[in-house]
Amino acid sequence: MIQSPTISVIHDKWFNRNHGETDLRKKSISGGINTVGAQIVSFVLNIGSTVLLARLLLPEDYGIVAMVTSFTGFVLIFKDLGLAQAIIQKEHINQKEVSMVFWLNFSISIVLGLIVLGLGPLLVSFYKEPRLLSITFVYAAIALFGGASTQHSALLNRQMKFKELATITVIASFISIVMGLLLAYLNFGYWAIVSINLISAFVQAILLWVYCDWRPSFIKMDKGIKEYVNFGAGVTGFNMMNYFSRNLDNILIGKYIGAQALGLYNKAYQLLMLPISQLRDPLNAVGTPAMSSLFNQPEKYRKYYREYLFLLSFFSLPVVVFLFVCSQPIILVLLGPNWTSASSIFQLLAITALIQPIASTRGMILISSGQSKRYFMWGLWNTVSTVIAFFVGVQWGISGIAIAYAISNYSILVPSLFYCFKNTPIQVSDFFTTSVPSFSFAVVGGVAAYFSSVYLKDYNPLIQIIIPFFLFAVLYLAGWMLFPSTRKQLKSVVDLAKTILNKKKK
Repeated sequence: MIQSPTISVIHDKWFNRNHGETDLRKKSISGGINTVGAQIVSFVLNIGSTVLLARLLLPEDYGIVAMVTSFTGFVLIFKDLGLAQAIIQKEHINQKEVSMVFWLNFSISIVLGLIVLGLGPLLVSFYKEPRLLSITFVYAAIALFGGASTQHSALLNRQMKFKELATITVIASFISIVMGLLLAYLNFGYWAIVSINLISAFVQAILLWVYCDWRPSFIKMDKGIKEYVNFGAGVTGFNMMNYFSRNLDNILIGKYIGAQALGLYNKAYQLLMLPISQLRDPLNAVGTPAMSSLFNQPEKYRKYYREYLFLLSFFSLPVVVFLFVCSQPIILVLLGPNWTSASSIFQLLAITALIQPIASTRGMILISSGQSKRYFMWGLWNTVSTVIAFFVGVQWGISGIAIAYAISNYSILVPSLFYCFKNTPIQVSDFFTTSVPSFSFAVVGGVAAYFSSVYLKDYNPLIQIIIPFFLFAVLYLAGWMLFPSTRKQLKSVVDLAKTILNKKKK
């Protein structure tokens, strides 16, 4: 196929990747600014919608939707086949290859949409819940929207166009949340939750095509696609295993305990992961392409990882510790009195959530170093451990599942680090020496916050959050001031904040 010079230039700008060290740092900081800004807006939108929806909907509404998404989400993993990560990680790509990947993705999404449609009657039979049938029709449409825009998202990530990605995220979140709240107010129940997912997928697909002006060529498949499929197979295998292990708890609770219990459990997990994912996901989006471009420079690769892990642990560990300590007033303020029984579940899940953000860097190391087969094997190992934990834990109900999940995650942490860091510039000691200070200072602040919350237990729930938070923050930051090495690290955070503020003023 002969392309005009203009089309060729448009395509080339999405394929070439020449991130020098200075340019990479600049793009990483700029990307961090844009993603943090977008995540702050998204966090406010999500918290606001969470507060309002929790008062307009019932735990059962969330449970009904979770029954469907536990299965359809697993099916929709295959819409990508890991090919997006291959586009981001591969050093050299061209129009023919990306077009083949696009058409393969889109064809697969059509097949998956049909599979989701076929799941409807099976889910109705499995859960004995007829309302699930119509919900599966909606998620079939979501599969098509995702398959049509996956490569556009991958190209934006490859070129580190994080401002554009941030804009897309914010617009899609705002529109979908507003529509969801409207439906909830009009008493559409669980359809409000379903509509948020549908509208968000649709708006994101449209905007990705607008912000990424690459267009696929109509081209036949050839052996050039094999390299992408081989890499993607490992990523998809991991995603499949990881999704199954992360959602088996929902399936077991929905099947053996019921929609009400599943709604409480699912909402507690979502609320806990909301601030964590708002921090971890954008950092991963910035870190993966950056580290992929540095893999052939071991010292720079290792340095970048340590800086990345420090920022992730500095912010995520204290957030989880504080949420654990003040779970009861937080649940009461955000979700309302109908959800107070979710507080104990929230605390148990926080035990595992403490290490999840920093432990997730195992996957980023394997992807950025091109070890997709090893990535799959790690996913298989993790899945076996988690599945065993869930089947044992369900014998003791929701609490048993949460406790078993924590035991599983902590018992495999160290062995998994050795496995995932093998044949890379990263050492296991890098993981612990970088993250331990954040953990230690967070625990000190957490202990003080706990005793203050006990003293304030008879006061207004907002007081039970604000005063312990202030005490926690002061002690956490004071801990970083104790030693010369940690003061230096704290200064790097302050300098980064100043850089972000200065760039925002320009």
